[in-house]
Amino acid sequence: MENASKALIIAGAILLSILIIGLGMFIYQQAANAMGKINLNEQQVQTINSKFTNYGSEGSKINGTTARALCETVKSYNRTTAEDESQYVKVTTGASANSTINTEQLDAVNSAIDSVESGLKAGKTYTLHFGYDNDSALIIGISLEG
Repeated sequence: MENASKALIIAGAILLSILIIGLGMFIYQQAANAMGKINLNEQQVQTINSKFTNYGSEGSKINGTTARALCETVKSYNRTTAEDESQYVKVTTGASANSTINTEQLDAVNSAIDSVESGLKAGKTYTLHFGYDNDSALIIGISLEG
């Protein structure tokens, strides 16, 4: 009888240990996923930013058709990063590229881009400005002045 109770205590301790280890692994994986999104290496940042800088460099002049294509590229990019709101890129006109939209929901961000895109005129030229995230150097805002 004494051996049976000791065996049950040992089995309970083993199950509790497995539970604690599993919980620790779960917490570690969650933290690693969160940090993995923030800690992009320089090449990854450059690859992501090149999707937008292909349309022009900081301060360059682009026409309305190119600006509309840039808006479409931004909306497409935002859909591919839908699970990470911190990587959404916003597009504004006549304001700072670092300006923010009140909500971080994908539909609201892309709706705001749609409204900017509808105001762009094909024959007009716009000055391109980029806003960068201070921590990751990712482009998080694009401003079209003109």
